[in-house]
Amino acid sequence: MTPENGTFVVDTRHGKVGQVMGHEGPRLQLRPPSGGREWEAAPDSVRPATGAEAFDIAPGTMVVDTVTGGMGRVRTVAPNGMISVEHPNGYTWKTCAVRAANSIERLNLLAADAAQASRPHRQADSPTP
Repeated sequence: MTPENGTFVVDTRHGKVGQVMGHEGPRLQLRPPSGGREWEAAPDSVRPATGAEAFDIAPGTMVVDTVTGGMGRVRTVAPNGMISVEHPNGYTWKTCAVRAANSIERLNLLAADAAQASRPHRQADSPTP
């Protein structure tokens, strides 16, 4: 079975993840998920990519949700491609559309981490002074 255009696969010959961009005769045209130079692969040398493989995102990676603009760190990547992202303030959401944070966005996240870490934490059951 030939994968559909737009799906992510792993080229088992090279161990690379690629997005199916088209078919040229019996060969698949693949492109890296983050863009770049295409290559060809035989349909029998590819398998479907998992969510983590398709997005090449590991837990802890700083990302930006391209739909909402929210920034945070990847907590988990589900097999269906849903990515759980956590902001330094503890707010967590799920999305399937992220990109790696650029240098300015990473600095903003690190500043938010530092600000959150410097705040005194109060326990709910402790008496108020």
